[in-house]
Amino acid sequence: MTILECKSSCVSKDLVGIDSPIEALQNHLLLNSIDGVRAIGICGMGGIGKTTLAMTLYGQISHQFSASCFIDDVSKIYRLHDGPLDVQKQILFQTLGLEHHQIFNRYKATDLISRRLHHEKALLILDNVDHVDQLKKIAVHREWLGAGSRIVIISRDEHILKEYGVDVVYKVPLLNQAESYKLFCRKAFKVEKIIMSNYQNLADEILDYAKGLPLAITVLGSFLFGRNVTEWKSALARLRESPDNGVMDVLQLSFDGLKQTEKEIFLDIACFFNGKFQKFHVINILNCCGFHADIGLGILIDKSLISITNHSGITMHSLLEELGRKIVQENSSKEQRRWSRVWSKKQFYNVKMEKMVK
Repeated sequence: MTILECKSSCVSKDLVGIDSPIEALQNHLLLNSIDGVRAIGICGMGGIGKTTLAMTLYGQISHQFSASCFIDDVSKIYRLHDGPLDVQKQILFQTLGLEHHQIFNRYKATDLISRRLHHEKALLILDNVDHVDQLKKIAVHREWLGAGSRIVIISRDEHILKEYGVDVVYKVPLLNQAESYKLFCRKAFKVEKIIMSNYQNLADEILDYAKGLPLAITVLGSFLFGRNVTEWKSALARLRESPDNGVMDVLQLSFDGLKQTEKEIFLDIACFFNGKFQKFHVINILNCCGFHADIGLGILIDKSLISITNHSGITMHSLLEELGRKIVQENSSKEQRRWSRVWSKKQFYNVKMEKMVK
């Protein structure tokens, strides 16, 4: 999808908790300054609303630039099309109106970008970048843009943004309790607050499950719209047994992008360590398994898969924890004694009984 002219009208009006992040991003961009070119990064876990935030930002500020573009899902373009050349074609088309058939190779595209955009105050937003080489091959350099230009790069991986050399990285926060409640009510009831009290406790349980993740709140709220209390209870019971595939599929993209060692560390944290141990304890345990945990944990932090608390504890969003345990179950034998990891008393009991039977 190419966003040729994304004004505020193309962004959903049904957004919650976006004003403060938008204000923070505009402050980071220093829009009133016309000296030099500034680049910022936006990062956060899957489903947290990075793209929605960037689209809203684009709709609000693009009119301040003589040329602007929003490149949607750079990593997908790399996977399915002609990689950097297709991205360059979109940049040139959106900013300067140059037709694709006029550009035959990356040399020509790079030359046009360096010569033509140098005279423009440009806004370039590149969404879902998952490797720094993508940015290098697109070849959009600060020195090739006119004074006052701004570059915004969105990625799940903070390290990519830092390696590219952005001036600041903005980490998108989860919704707070009030914002979560408001968004859920809009999706589940099409109103600002729950009117029927018999839904209140169920809504609280669902919001506790979603833990402030906008994607989960939106998916679950939309699914429950128009359904009665009995159906809500049934849906909640099913969630506890089997998480929503739409949410899990988005979160799994981050897991799939990990190397094998980091995958193993992620699964160990999801099954055993989430919120239970301090960082140095986890590192010592993982190092005993040969995982070189210092760099491994650093990678998971960069990819917004875990975070470190003020007291040096390791925490993971509950839905990421659920994803990890789901992966273990799906990749293991039906016999729990053959699972790579077990984490509950019930599982330990089952393993003990299976061994006794054998």
